[in-house]
Amino acid sequence: MPSDIRSAGECLKAIGILADELRNAKRSLINSEGCIVNRNLMQTQLDLLEQNLPDTVKKAAAIVEEEETIRNETEQKRKEILENASNQAQSMVNEAAKNAQQMVDQAHRDAGTMMDQANQEAQARVEQASAEAARMLDDAENKARKLVEEESIVRRARVECDELRESARQEAAELHKNTLDYMDSLLAETDRKLSELINSIRLERNEIRNHR
Repeated sequence: MPSDIRSAGECLKAIGILADELRNAKRSLINSEGCIVNRNLMQTQLDLLEQNLPDTVKKAAAIVEEEETIRNETEQKRKEILENASNQAQSMVNEAAKNAQQMVDQAHRDAGTMMDQANQEAQARVEQASAEAARMLDDAENKARKLVEEESIVRRARVECDELRESARQEAAELHKNTLDYMDSLLAETDRKLSELINSIRLERNEIRNHR
């Protein structure tokens, strides 16, 4: 601590000498802001200042320099971290955009595949429905044709039945008439023969009567 006080005194003395030199210096004719000083004196006093700086000042200067170095390194690291973070973020954004585009492309492909499958299934169902409708129409036409044919057969059978019934009625009537005619002819023949027999009997009776 005493050495720091002595060093501080020497420094203050050197500073006073430098201040006196500057106050008493002649103004420069070339530069209005400049002045002419004793170079050797200035250098000697500056060397004394440097040699007699207290350790605390040197340590403080070292600390300040170290702090400045740390601050610069920290700032550099901060910039590097920010740059790395920005690069990583940009890389993540690019990767996410790439993945998103791939997902969109895949979704488009999947959607196209699903649309193709849906169209194929729809076309297959339409074709199946058309075939089923055609089959049902054919069945309906066949059934209708069969019903028409059956109805025609029934109608024809009814007509033929009516014709047979009428023919049978006519034949029965004809047979009845023929039977009656035949019976009438038999009765007429019987009546004729009976009449002849009666006449013959009468003649014989008359002859018998005549012979009495």
